[in-house]
Amino acid sequence: MRNFVTAAVMAFGLAAAARADVVDDIAARMRAGDYKGITGMMVSQDGMLHAEAYAPGYGADKRHDIRSATKSITALLVGELIEDGSLKSVKTKLSKILPDDFNHMPKEDPRRDITVEDALTMRTGLACNDWIPASVGQEDKMYKTRDWGAFLWALPMAYERGEHFSYCTGGVVFLGRVIEKLSGKSVPAYAEERLFGPMGIEGAKWEKTPKGHTDTGGHLRLTLTDLHRLGQLVQHGGEGLVDPKWLKEATSEKTQVYERNERYGYLWWLNSGIVKEQPISLVYAHGNGGNFIFVVPELKLVAAFTGKNYGDRAQFIPMQLLTREIIPSLIEEK
Repeated sequence: MRNFVTAAVMAFGLAAAARADVVDDIAARMRAGDYKGITGMMVSQDGMLHAEAYAPGYGADKRHDIRSATKSITALLVGELIEDGSLKSVKTKLSKILPDDFNHMPKEDPRRDITVEDALTMRTGLACNDWIPASVGQEDKMYKTRDWGAFLWALPMAYERGEHFSYCTGGVVFLGRVIEKLSGKSVPAYAEERLFGPMGIEGAKWEKTPKGHTDTGGHLRLTLTDLHRLGQLVQHGGEGLVDPKWLKEATSEKTQVYERNERYGYLWWLNSGIVKEQPISLVYAHGNGGNFIFVVPELKLVAAFTGKNYGDRAQFIPMQLLTREIIPSLIEEK
């Protein structure tokens, strides 16, 4: 699957037919159901909507399980904790915020030093890698337990804290506990107050862990329009809701991703390349199935996709459409 992603991103350098109606053509094919498992697309540039299209059987009111794209929204909520002063720094240790979860550890245990930033950048050092089924901390193993927090903090260390990227949903779920503790509210209530309500996002549906906490690592249900609005929020520097400084931090490179071209900020993916001699960068949220929020700063472009290709490399069709067709066509028009 990783090779498939790399191939899609390498398409940045490929020439595409210069056609003003490329986005319209893609939208027409979307409506015809030509893209396996991709259920919707919304594309805008500089605030102007280019296309909104849904596969047969889908529409604007459908809420999709956006899987790990939820993580990028969690990063925005952590930024709100910084903004309201309840979280003083991302360098704060998780053990200082929720000490009861660490009571079983010796005082010198390195897990006590894991910070909010380590969880935001997937560098906790824990033996947790969702991309490797054999990993003791792999997310499917966590989902089978009654206490996801206890599962996470029973894991041994595999790397030095803050040194090695290892994709771990458990750490991001624990950030939901941080949001609850510091805000004094449930995650859905805090998200509604600080983000969704002011943005006009209605009916967001969060999943709960077996212990009744909010799953901030995945499974949030939003509409395609909601995803697009979140992309516009990032493109427009927070729109007065999210501190621009936090957005810059969240979408700036914090770590390389092992054996991949992508880089990682605070739960946001980053990439870059050259298209028709123009440097282009991508900031994006990605959820299994083909759920994406793409922001292309150089083109003031926002593209959102929904999909149901869970566990299938066809989930990267939106990445191919964006890099091989949409971006080159819009550069041609400029």
